[in-house]
Amino acid sequence: MKPVHNSTDILSKHLATACPEGVLDVIGIQDANVVRALPTELDEVVIRQQFTDIVFEQDNGYMLHLEFQTTKESSLYRFFGYDVALAEHFTRKIRTIVLYSGDIRFGPEVLDIGTATYRVENIYLNQLSGDDALDTVQRHLATKEWTPQDRVRLAFAFHMRFEKRSRDDAFDQVLQLTRMIPDEYEQNYVTALILGLSGRSLTKEQESRLKGMMKMTNVVREIEQEARQEGEHIKAIQVAEKMFRKGATVSDVVDITGLSEQEAEEIQRHL
Repeated sequence: MKPVHNSTDILSKHLATACPEGVLDVIGIQDANVVRALPTELDEVVIRQQFTDIVFEQDNGYMLHLEFQTTKESSLYRFFGYDVALAEHFTRKIRTIVLYSGDIRFGPEVLDIGTATYRVENIYLNQLSGDDALDTVQRHLATKEWTPQDRVRLAFAFHMRFEKRSRDDAFDQVLQLTRMIPDEYEQNYVTALILGLSGRSLTKEQESRLKGMMKMTNVVREIEQEARQEGEHIKAIQVAEKMFRKGATVSDVVDITGLSEQEAEEIQRHL
């Protein structure tokens, strides 16, 4: 499956549905009642775009910006720049939380540029007990007490700290527990969330095994459709650039490529 930029948007949309009020408490995010997922792709111009990880709208009007980091962020300028663009685009206040995985135990929280002070909240997933998370899910499945919190436990478990299990054993149990979910739709749902949130941390063999469990999910179909559309859009932009260099008009480019007039004008301006 070819990855696409806005596959994160698709997965965050499903994560928002999977995370009703209070569910994110499981990973240490307090008072974040998610209403809906928002697009993470902000157009500056057609060719140059900014991407973040996940953006939600909260019920208090704030936007919740989640960033997943597998390495320590050296400064906060990148997040600050994105949040400025995000706030301007949506005219909302932003709450940014950086979720660190791996062995990272410290990251910058404040950026002081003189005229403004920018703050983020850091959560270190390796401080959460993956053993407890998986034991809780196993107990709930055994007693048929599956909860939305269990979705989040499984989705983030691979980023947590394990003392009773090796990481390979933990991954095997995540797959085993996911297969034990009685509802097939819920099983596919959780598998898609695990891949979307933990895919960067998996080995190729683990990723292949996980994808094997979700080949027919709606999430994968959406991502594959987006891949095709993105490929077609990139080709259209390349054709438009060639046409403009040969003296074509905006009208000609729109007719031939199917791009909107605004997109064609942006390409023409930035050649």
